[in-house]
Amino acid sequence: MNLTEIYLNLFLEDFFHQIQEEFLLNEAESLDPQLKDLLDQANEIVFDKFKIDPKNKVYFIAGSAALYLFPQVRAKLDLKGTIGDLDIVIPDDKYWENAGLGGQTIYRPKENNSIEVFKKWDPSKAGGQYANVRVRDTSKILSKAFFKEGYWFMSLFDILNYKVKLDREKEKEIVNIISKYKEGSIEDRKAFMDDIISRFKTTS
Repeated sequence: MNLTEIYLNLFLEDFFHQIQEEFLLNEAESLDPQLKDLLDQANEIVFDKFKIDPKNKVYFIAGSAALYLFPQVRAKLDLKGTIGDLDIVIPDDKYWENAGLGGQTIYRPKENNSIEVFKKWDPSKAGGQYANVRVRDTSKILSKAFFKEGYWFMSLFDILNYKVKLDREKEKEIVNIISKYKEGSIEDRKAFMDDIISRFKTTS
């Protein structure tokens, strides 16, 4: 990664952090019922088992779950279905020891795999369309997680970062917007930023 890419990544991270903060202040308080159900289940079969108070920043909920806190972003990504599963990342070995799972890196407490726990966030291990997806270090993602509804979630930047790399058809518009932003001149970036804001901003 060259200096320009580093700069753009930092710039985009700060930009999406601002958008995230705006959504956290303005989105409706009602929680998606499917997400709430999964979180309620996780309280008993994950957080109690690992002896973790969900308010403590020692884990994060990964993947697309946080998008169910941001209906406007979901609408822009054309995500119309319901949440299918919950991925929880717990990096610290001591919590795995608490759960009697020392030495393991994945825990699947439900037969349908609707809740999965990982020691490291690495979508590439799933193979297939994820095989070439590279993400930031797990500790870095944890440090940037945000707190909402009593839980820590992966940041909007980290979610969109791996979705852009995945480049699925349903996220193509967002991919194109961010790619255009990255490729633009310094003079053009303000206009691109305004364009992205207008697409993400909560309507009144």
